[in-house]
Amino acid sequence: MLFYFESYVAVSLVLFASSIVQGAVGFAAGLFGIPLLMLCGVSMPDAVAMSLVAAVPQNIIPAWQLRREIDFRGALRPVLIRFAFLPLGIYALSLVGQERKDLASQLIGGIVLVIVAVQWLWQTHSQPKLHIAWEWLAFSLGGFLLGFCGMGGPPMVLWVLAHDWSMNRARAFLFFIFAIGIPIQAFLMWLRFGREVVDAMLLSAAALPAVLIGLWLGLQLSRLFPDRALRRMSVAVLVLIALSAIAAPYFPQRKKVTNPDASSQTTRRSDRIWDRRQSRLSFAR
Repeated sequence: MLFYFESYVAVSLVLFASSIVQGAVGFAAGLFGIPLLMLCGVSMPDAVAMSLVAAVPQNIIPAWQLRREIDFRGALRPVLIRFAFLPLGIYALSLVGQERKDLASQLIGGIVLVIVAVQWLWQTHSQPKLHIAWEWLAFSLGGFLLGFCGMGGPPMVLWVLAHDWSMNRARAFLFFIFAIGIPIQAFLMWLRFGREVVDAMLLSAAALPAVLIGLWLGLQLSRLFPDRALRRMSVAVLVLIALSAIAAPYFPQRKKVTNPDASSQTTRRSDRIWDRRQSRLSFAR
């Protein structure tokens, strides 16, 4: 599949902005980037695939840097729970992907609003250990949401923040959980969607320089502004994006940036219809 230059620019700008958010506040790259990609005309599966590629440097590099803080034995069960529910989310994504893009846009907007509301309203009290039921709930929901919309982080972040861990240990755990799931999710999406998501991943890979620059800028911004102010600004932006995604079907449709072949197919189909009409008119004469 070939892409317009405008496609590359649009995807690069979105991933650049989402990387700034990720570097500045430490989360929400998928929450920020996926709805914005869909508003640019990218299909839901393609948006998830693009965000997945961008997540590689965003998680693997810091996970390696903090590897001494990772409790690999303690992370085993959460990883397995997350992997068990990941295919179910990808299957649900394939069902939604076959429906109208309007429905997918509204679903993603609603999910963003729910996740932001939970993060904003839920006050957690740190404890040394939680009941295992919370672990199953957080990582099963995280695995499903990761496969369905690429936003599996918030339930796991809430679970981690409920522990009295140091910030380095908490961040190391999350980076490791996110990083180790990337190849599994990529393989399952390839099995389910085939060439479509491969093309989207390649386009996202071409935009990795923008991802790295945005990540660096976000880290610099995190040192200039108070953490609370950055989080509030990020939440405000996320809410606006979610509302825009929900309202998008009521506005004129945008051209899909990742599949220019579709427009050419439509044009060829219209030409064939026109030719048949002209033939019938000639016969009538």
